[in-house]
Amino acid sequence: RKVAMTAADAATEAKIETERKRVIVAGDAEGHLVKLYTQVEVQQKRVGAFDLLLAVGGFLPVAGGDAASTASSAAAWAEYVTGKRKAPVDTYFIESRSAALLQSFPDGKQLCDKVQFLGGYGIREIHGLRVAYLSGRYDPGVYGAQGAAGVGPAFVGAAYTPAAVQGLIRLVQAAPSAPIDILLTGEWPTGLDGKLDPAEAPRDPDGGAINWNEVGSPPVAELITALEPRYHAFGTADVFYQRPPFQTQRRGHVCRCIGMGKVGSKGKGRLWIHGLALSPAAAMPEAALKQRPANTTPSPFAEARATPVKRDAPDDDARHAFGDDGGQVVPDQVFLSRLPPNIEEKRIEAALKHIGKIERIHLAREESADGKPCKGFGWVTFSSPEEAQAACDLSEMLECAGRKINICLAKPRERSTGGPGKKREVQIVIEPHKDCWFCLVNPQVEKHMIVTATTEVYIATARGPIVPAHVMVLPVKHAPCFAACPPELQSAIQLHVSAIRQMFRQAGQECIVWERWIPMSVSAANHMQVQIVPVDQVSAGTARDALEEATRRYLPQAALKRVQAHAEVVQHVNDDSATPYVYFEIPGDNSAKGRMIERYMYAGIDGEGPRIPLNFGRQVACAIIGCDDKTDWRSCQDDRDEEKELAAVFRKQFVPFQPRKG
Repeated sequence: RKVAMTAADAATEAKIETERKRVIVAGDAEGHLVKLYTQVEVQQKRVGAFDLLLAVGGFLPVAGGDAASTASSAAAWAEYVTGKRKAPVDTYFIESRSAALLQSFPDGKQLCDKVQFLGGYGIREIHGLRVAYLSGRYDPGVYGAQGAAGVGPAFVGAAYTPAAVQGLIRLVQAAPSAPIDILLTGEWPTGLDGKLDPAEAPRDPDGGAINWNEVGSPPVAELITALEPRYHAFGTADVFYQRPPFQTQRRGHVCRCIGMGKVGSKGKGRLWIHGLALSPAAAMPEAALKQRPANTTPSPFAEARATPVKRDAPDDDARHAFGDDGGQVVPDQVFLSRLPPNIEEKRIEAALKHIGKIERIHLAREESADGKPCKGFGWVTFSSPEEAQAACDLSEMLECAGRKINICLAKPRERSTGGPGKKREVQIVIEPHKDCWFCLVNPQVEKHMIVTATTEVYIATARGPIVPAHVMVLPVKHAPCFAACPPELQSAIQLHVSAIRQMFRQAGQECIVWERWIPMSVSAANHMQVQIVPVDQVSAGTARDALEEATRRYLPQAALKRVQAHAEVVQHVNDDSATPYVYFEIPGDNSAKGRMIERYMYAGIDGEGPRIPLNFGRQVACAIIGCDDKTDWRSCQDDRDEEKELAAVFRKQFVPFQPRKG
């Protein structure tokens, strides 16, 4: 679709073009510089001069192996060092094999005219491009010996350690203004083949499978996840491969990964130079930076999502009775909207099959019209909730007939008894029943985690707690959300929340309180929980800023509303108890009577605004406390004895504050 370009658009395009750099990326040279630069000169005569060359893998001559080849590459290298030969382009390289170079020049070194060793790890601005780099290689023994804390040397011989990887991540986080344009590493990131159709996965040119134990590096995968570069170039495997671009999780631009062959290798599957033309991210408007090609995939390096829960497995469901936020209930079906009338099921399948196994595609069609055109929406069912969530990551990234397709988790479709167009009503049942994971009449409820109970409310420790005193306040009746509770039940819940807050304050702490309500098709998930986590005074002082930042990160374009009480939630859900919402109570400013309590909420009315992540409340709490590694409750689970002990400790501390039983 063509759109008239304004003068401002034309000026922007001109600026981007002016700033564009011509880059050659080269694979492992291993001292074969004559071959490398001869080919560079051929390319420059054919397409024009390049601004710079970036070399990955091993650049210096390799000791050992074929004696004649080693002697030849060493002699060629010496000619460049002595000035007998000149590099035809500014060259910047990392080194994955030479321990002597890494140990002698960790901060980099210009070895001869136009040839610069970048160093062990760091960030450089080169011709306006932000280039991040990690030299060395992955040795599981060396890497594991130092420990995740990264205390010790950055390199042991030619092997990098957690100190190098974490050091590079900290450098980037300290200057987060613009994305990294290019990341250079010696090895491929482990998991690169994820989220791909098998036909698009990397292959050995000789027909064999890629040996990920040899070419893949888990720390490099960690780097690409943390740094989110626009391009990532790597070598070592002697395989040329361009992965379809994937969308980065936080910044939203796409990342393109390029594997390079070794200099001198033959065949298209082992190409060892590759040209790029790119403008620095700092010079690009956000709209241009976030353009997504049609073949964009979700990130293969996204944090692990919830383990899929099989349907019709009540025993397995009950085992997670007190899992944080009921996050294990993730539907396996997505809803697609803004589809063109002529769309066919096979096109949907082709666009989404790389996500996972598609069980069913159903497009709503005008059965009475010629050709049965699509009504503009449809559903796709996957084999697991994880795959459905991955499909949601492609929302507005796929385009058909000029339309950006919207993809979100499907809401349950119930049969209407009131004729076409009647709004679906959600039946609110507040009596306990034995199939609910949180109702005490369920014989499989995890009673060892219960702290105390009255006839209306009970308190339980959270499964996978953020901190040991992380608890939940729940109604004994099967109320789905606070907005649907009768006034007397709301009062009982608030009374217990206030008692817990009083206990924390006496210990010199404040607390974060949240409720997240998202209607689920599985009735067992529709039992409300109010989550409460204590925080120290330092974290309390930054709670508002952390909430705002977490909202920008996990719930972009959402506008939080300031409310005066939890009961006000009902005024903002459009008189519809099925409206999803999230509610927070956080520490506010200090006053003569202590810290104020600030209350915020967001409601997703009529599908407008962003979809509330299932784990959003916990993400906010972790952001306030400063423990993003605990956003997934499954990684924080204790064994049964530890869970029982946590409940016993909280019960003993809570006795003086326990409200009278009603």
